[in-house]
Amino acid sequence: MRIAITGGNGNLARKLIAGLGAEPWCDALVALDRRFEPIPAPGHASLACVEADLRQADDRRWLDAIGSVDAVIHLAAQNPYPEADWTDSAASFDMTALLFRAAAQSGVRRFVFATSNHVMGGYKDTDIATTPGSLNESLPPLPGTRWRNDSGSNDSTPYAVAKLMGERLCCSLATRDGMTAVSLRIGWCQPGENHPSSISASGTPNSRLDTLDAAARHDLAWFRGMWLSNRDLLGVVEAALRAAATTWPSPGIVVNAVSGNRGSAWDLSRARDLIGFVPRDDMAQELGLELP
Repeated sequence: MRIAITGGNGNLARKLIAGLGAEPWCDALVALDRRFEPIPAPGHASLACVEADLRQADDRRWLDAIGSVDAVIHLAAQNPYPEADWTDSAASFDMTALLFRAAAQSGVRRFVFATSNHVMGGYKDTDIATTPGSLNESLPPLPGTRWRNDSGSNDSTPYAVAKLMGERLCCSLATRDGMTAVSLRIGWCQPGENHPSSISASGTPNSRLDTLDAAARHDLAWFRGMWLSNRDLLGVVEAALRAAATTWPSPGIVVNAVSGNRGSAWDLSRARDLIGFVPRDDMAQELGLELP
């Protein structure tokens, strides 16, 4: 398989390049981004890093790269962080639309879109958030997580709306264009080691609330429940790339993508049934927590 990865200079892409590039079924990787820092060569696959701008519909650098691959993993966004504003949101959605169209025209067989748990972030402050396994893909979307941090609060609604609309676009156009697409609602995969102990009640590894009141404890449980280990990131993306679509309800599907975190609200049965993803890691086990 020859795979293009957008946002190729980012955290998730670098982890995927190292992991997928070591697999014997992966022949070539093409990383696309506006700029690159050096990336170590993967163990098996060839790697090409192409500097291009996905916001430009006529940029032949990325268009030619997409024309050379079998599958696309779309991670890129104008602002890849939940603090993105509405301008970022619109630009990110436009990038997804341009990329999907180019992939369909080039005969790409599988499109994997990195959407986000933030599409369902409005459920954080409901009873569903504390009910294990209750957040499934059939629930109505409720985009935007509101959370506190050291300096006040944040709201990810613009970021989440771009992801939600990207999901819907991929599902719709997969049916029209004869391509198969998997939208992965990716959880919290931190840079580097990505141990759940560094997740805080503010939802980041770099900012901690001074006191854990009842609301902060609730938020901490929510963010920990979204943890996606490095190993499970690779596992769910590999499953999304390689799963047969013959039993899918439609050519485009949406599945949750977190680790098997005991007590988490996120339901992984659809990911298991449709793409064969079985997580190997558990936040509670990593932290030594005793949960039901």
